Amino acid sequence: MKYYIIAGEASGDLHGSFLMEGIQNYDKKAEFRFWGGNLMQKYSQNIVKHYKELAFMGFTDVLK
Repeated sequence: MKYYIIAGEASGDLHGSFLMEGIQNYDKKAEFRFWGGNLMQKYSQNIVKHYKELAFMGFTDVLK
C-alpha cells in the first residue's frame, strides 16, 4: 500500500518515523511519500519537503 505522511517539525518527524517503522512491520510492501525530516528518511527516500524548508520565524517571514 502507498502512504503519504506530513510532519511539520522535529517532534512530528520523530513520531512519523515511529509510525513508518510500525507500518513496515505489518506491510512489507509499504511505499512512503512524505513531508518530514531526517528520521523519516531512514525509512524512505521519497521526501517531498524537509520540514526545515517550512519553518518561519518573525512577522516579516510570515508575510512573505
